[in-house]
Amino acid sequence: MTTENTVTVSGTLHLIKSDPSSPGKQKKYLHFSVRQDTPKTDGSVRKDFLLARVYDPTLQESFKELEEGAKVLVRGDVRSSLGSGEMYINVQEIEKLA
Repeated sequence: MTTENTVTVSGTLHLIKSDPSSPGKQKKYLHFSVRQDTPKTDGSVRKDFLLARVYDPTLQESFKELEEGAKVLVRGDVRSSLGSGEMYINVQEIEKLA
């Protein structure tokens, strides 16, 4: 049995936590959310926040240049955190959109 586990999402950067050495428990990753605003049939907008983590040190460095609210395209795979079971995108590529 072969399993495909890839995801590509776009939206705006939200709640960037770009310093893995901040006070408290040392993290091996940077985390943020991708905010998506989806129009609903009644004219209102649903706001979804997709959790994401960046483990690759090289990608972490280039990620630090991005700002809150930047439009991005994120590619990776979906993972579940051990213990909490919280789902997140394991970021393998991030691209700033115009």
